[in-house]
Amino acid sequence: MMEKFRVGVFLFFLLILAVLTFSLSKSWRLYDDGYEVTVETPESKEKDNTPEPSDSLDLEDGNGKIYWKQYFIYPHGLVTESGGFGPDGILSHARNLYSINLKDGKIQKLFPHDVYIWDFFVGDFVKKTVSNTIDDPREDVLSLDKKIIIFAVTEDSNLDGVLNYKDHKLVYLFDPETSGLQTVLPLGFHFRKLIYNSARNHLTLILGKNPDKQINKRRKLPEPETKLHIFDYDAASAKGVLSGSLESMVAPAEKP
Repeated sequence: MMEKFRVGVFLFFLLILAVLTFSLSKSWRLYDDGYEVTVETPESKEKDNTPEPSDSLDLEDGNGKIYWKQYFIYPHGLVTESGGFGPDGILSHARNLYSINLKDGKIQKLFPHDVYIWDFFVGDFVKKTVSNTIDDPREDVLSLDKKIIIFAVTEDSNLDGVLNYKDHKLVYLFDPETSGLQTVLPLGFHFRKLIYNSARNHLTLILGKNPDKQINKRRKLPEPETKLHIFDYDAASAKGVLSGSLESMVAPAEKP
C-alpha cells in the first residue's frame, strides 16, 4: 500500500514537471518569435474622450469659412483642439476638405478618399508669440499668397490599421484659384516641424527621413533614429531644396 502511494506521488510530481517544462518552452518560443502579450488592467486602460467626427455633410454646422471673399472651405468631420502651427493656435482635424467657388458655384473635393487631416490653415499670417514675461512678443511670419497649407496622413505608416497623428504626415498646398493641390514633400520623407519667417512664397520645414521597411515580418526590430533634414519649398516654381542630415556631420564614436 505504501509503495503504491509513493508511486502515485512520484507520477503526480512528474506530471507537474512535464506541464511546467512545456509551458516554459512555449513561452521561450513565443519570446524568440517576437510575439508580445499585453495584460490589460483597469489601471492601465486609458479612456478615450476624443469626440467622434460626424459622418454627415452639414453646411449648417458652422464649420465652413469663407476665404479671400470668394472660396467657401468646408472641413468634413471637423474636430478642433489647442496647438498646431497655425495663426490661431488651434489644431483642426478633419476627414476631407471641400472647396466651393462662390463666383461660379463649382465644388471640389480635395482628396479622392477620406484621409486624416491633422491640421490646415491659410499660409499668409503674422502670429505673435510670448515666450516669457520679460521679452517682447516674437513675430512668426508666413507669406504664401492665397494658399491653404494642409498637413494630412494618407498612409498607415505604422501599420496599426488606422490613420491618425501617429502616422507620417505629408504636406500639401491648395490653391483655390487654380483648384490645384500641390504635394510639397520629396518622396521618402515626412513632416516634423514648420519654420517661420521664410522668404515670400517659400515654405521651410523640418523633415524626417522614412525608415526602411522591415523585411523580417516575424520579429519587429527597433526603428533607427530618425534623420532630420531642412527642406525649403518654393510655391511659385513648385520646386524645393533638401539639405543634408546634420547627423552626417557628426563623426561616429570610435569603438574601443
